[in-house]
Amino acid sequence: MTTATSTGPRTGRIARPGEDKSFSLLGIAIRPVVTAADSRGGLTLLEQVVPPGAGSPPHILNHGDKAIYVVRGEFAVLLGEKTVAATAGMCVFIPEGMTHNFKNVGTEPGTILVAVSPGGHEAFLEDASEATKQAPASKELMNAVGQPHGVEMV
Repeated sequence: MTTATSTGPRTGRIARPGEDKSFSLLGIAIRPVVTAADSRGGLTLLEQVVPPGAGSPPHILNHGDKAIYVVRGEFAVLLGEKTVAATAGMCVFIPEGMTHNFKNVGTEPGTILVAVSPGGHEAFLEDASEATKQAPASKELMNAVGQPHGVEMV
């Protein structure tokens, strides 16, 4: 897992739409709002715009906790062995080591904020985005990309 561990002074950061390095993975537009580099490794915050029917495959984070906050839309969120219907204003917390995923089950694009602590999850997503430009997304490819980041597809 890649994290920033700088002990230098914190200067803060303003994240404005269109100024961040956004990318796409599995049809999902991902905008890193706070990165590990911004937070000395403490936090990643991602805005994700998810088309209807799109989502993440079931996976486990072996190095961090995650929270998914629904800004807009209707999502099904797998939390261990149960699926939760999550709508605007709801937050689902996923502890380290728990199988999870999300899927936009609505008819319009949905928006979620994803927070991961400690930070660094953006590096996995960026690596996966690049890898899937070269080869179709598969469980094997995603596991190969995820292994150094502590992400395991199930």
